[in-house]
Order: sequence, then C-alpha cells, then structure tokens
Amino acid sequence: MEPNLLPMMNLVSLLIPCLLISMVFVEIAVINVTAPAIGSSADPEPEKDKPDKPPLNLTVTITDKGYTLAGSGGVLPGVTPPAEGESAGPTIPLIDKKIACDKYVGTWAPPRSVNRSQPKCEEKAERNYRVYDIEKLQTMLVGIKESFPDKKKVIIAAEPDIEFEAITDVMDTTRDIKPEGEERRDLFPEVVLSPGLS
Repeated sequence: MEPNLLPMMNLVSLLIPCLLISMVFVEIAVINVTAPAIGSSADPEPEKDKPDKPPLNLTVTITDKGYTLAGSGGVLPGVTPPAEGESAGPTIPLIDKKIACDKYVGTWAPPRSVNRSQPKCEEKAERNYRVYDIEKLQTMLVGIKESFPDKKKVIIAAEPDIEFEAITDVMDTTRDIKPEGEERRDLFPEVVLSPGLS
C-alpha cells in the first residue's frame, strides 16, 4: 500500500506562510567611533597650512557631576562660577528636571548613582531627577563649532561607572544639530572614545 503524502504536503504548505508572517527582522544600529590608540596623540597629523592656530583637541568628559569640556587651551570654565574656597566643578553641572519614564522603566535616569535615593521610574509616569544638561551641551558645542568651523573631531571620555546610554546621548549630541525649520548640519561627526578615567 502506498503512503498518502497529501496531508503532509498540505501541512508544509500551510506552515511556510505562517513562519514567514511570524518572522521578526532584527534592526541593527551602528555608531561609528574610533577606538583609542595606544601611544599616539589625539590629532596625529598636525595642520601644516595653519601653523599659528593650535589644534582644538575638543574633549567632553562625562562624570556623575556633569560634563567637562576641554581643549588645547585648557578646561572651559563652568556655567556657574564656584563659590569662594570651593574647587571648580564641571563645565555643565547636572540639573533638576522632570523626566518622562518611558526609557527608564524599573530603574532611574542617568546618572543612576546620583538618583538612587529617588523612587524608580514607572510606566507612563514623570519623575524629577538630577540629569545631564544635554541642551546646554549642544548650545556650547554650536558656539565652539562657530569658532572652529573646520574641526570635525571630538574625544569623549567617561568615568568607569557612567552608563552606556549617557555616553551614546553625548555621541548623538556632538554629531549634528537640526534647528526647527532649518537643515541638519554637522557639529563634530568624528567621535573618538578615550580610555576610562581613573
């Protein structure tokens, strides 16, 4: 007696479209960065056509106190000057801001080491946290770009316990800007990651 393969063929022909419909395509996002080089300077090729102008060497350092911006001329002064007898703080300190909790459900907004005393984020809620001032960082970067329009490189350094999302936020902010009603323009698209701070 010959086996009847028709039910098996029907089952396979039904399974194939079901599997194709239920298939999930994975999106992979890539951030182009340059890994830190051992034993070389941040700007290996000195500018030969402009010997009188020093290289910028713009560095954004992320700490749990805020952002520190520095260049070849030194560290940029803070937004608020330090009180008498106090050491200089970061260029852009943390600010108190109400944050939508969609991205941070079940945890705190970065820097988490500062916000652990606050309640954790819940879905569809807003909480007041001390967070990084991304808007002020972008404003200062636009001013630096206007002074150095030909520079494209920025070095990003972070303390070892800084969250990955805080680093990627700085990468996105330093790369470009799109003001309302205007075209997108580059700020510092060449990102170089520096080894962690000790």
